Amino acid sequence: MSINQLCLAKGNEDKTVAETDPQKLFICANTLNRAAVVVTLAMSIVFLFSGIGKLLSVPFFHVPFSVMNLPTGFGYFIGVIEVLGAIGIGWREYRVLSATVLLSVMMGAIYYHFNYETTLSALPALSLSALLFLIIKLDETVDRLVRFQRQLVDMKAAF
Repeated sequence: MSINQLCLAKGNEDKTVAETDPQKLFICANTLNRAAVVVTLAMSIVFLFSGIGKLLSVPFFHVPFSVMNLPTGFGYFIGVIEVLGAIGIGWREYRVLSATVLLSVMMGAIYYHFNYETTLSALPALSLSALLFLIIKLDETVDRLVRFQRQLVDMKAAF
């Protein structure tokens, strides 16, 4: 069963099936939570390796900063931000903030690739930016589903 069939299929009274059936709502919330975990873990790994590469002075990671005539310390600063962001998106409380900060770093990477390299070289940075947006949106959606699910449980307990 696909996520669209599970979470977005229309039931009676023009509501989704997940809104009317608490069991399907629970499954939908768990499925979206697992998707968020997989995307978040993948992004954490990417940014952790990139940040560690900058902190360990791997030349590949410092070339863009020298091409843009930025100080060497700026590369280390971005490395620290990437490592902290990679750790931060692993914690639910800091996920949206960390993804937003990493998104600002990715805007700089996109700027570099569009202005100093070929347009196609910006595809990885654009893809990572899209996944960061996805992390933010999944976090909001899962949070909303969990709150709605708790309301349903509270309503059932009242009866």
